[in-house]
Amino acid sequence: MFHKQRTLGEVAGREAFKKLLGARVRGSDGVYVGYLKRVYIDRRSGKAKRLVIKLIDGRSVVADPNDAILNNDEIILKNKIKVSISDIADELQRLEQAVKELRGIRERFLDLDEALIAGEISKDTYACFREALEQKRKQLLSEARDLLEKLEVQLHRLEEERDALMLKLSSARGESGTELLKKLREVRETLVRVYELIESARHEVALEMELDDFLQSYLRA
Repeated sequence: MFHKQRTLGEVAGREAFKKLLGARVRGSDGVYVGYLKRVYIDRRSGKAKRLVIKLIDGRSVVADPNDAILNNDEIILKNKIKVSISDIADELQRLEQAVKELRGIRERFLDLDEALIAGEISKDTYACFREALEQKRKQLLSEARDLLEKLEVQLHRLEEERDALMLKLSSARGESGTELLKKLREVRETLVRVYELIESARHEVALEMELDDFLQSYLRA
């Protein structure tokens, strides 16, 4: 893709940087630390002014483009970056709960609509309940987006761990191989759960965005 020792400081053009968004980033020690999330470009030169790296621990850091070397489809930073890995079980549980609550709110919207049409509740009561549900829906949608971003970063880490274990397993023997195989199965099981939950949450967020578009069109009509 690019010359091995070329830095991002030498790259110019919005399209070139657009293709690099999402590229894996490693520290100077070769350890995977995150991905390229954003590039701020100088309008005159078309070159990068600064980079934003999304780390696997959820933080975002700013990097100098001249300190980022392109290596095939990856980016190698000239500095070593410390990241702290947290257990993703809490994020998975919170995202599952947010998705469940979003579905429940959509069902409540339908129940409210039916109750209003049937004359079981007044317009004022309807508006009051609807507003409260809408506030909760927006809060949950914001939380789901944040959790999705965190889990997608952690997904990269798990994939790296799986690949590393498979490489070690190819040359391992005896008890060492048994332990590696056990660990590999655990990582694969976690990956499957994360994959499924991310896809489910993405679908749920997409449905919520469609609801927002519908409401905006309804209000403009």
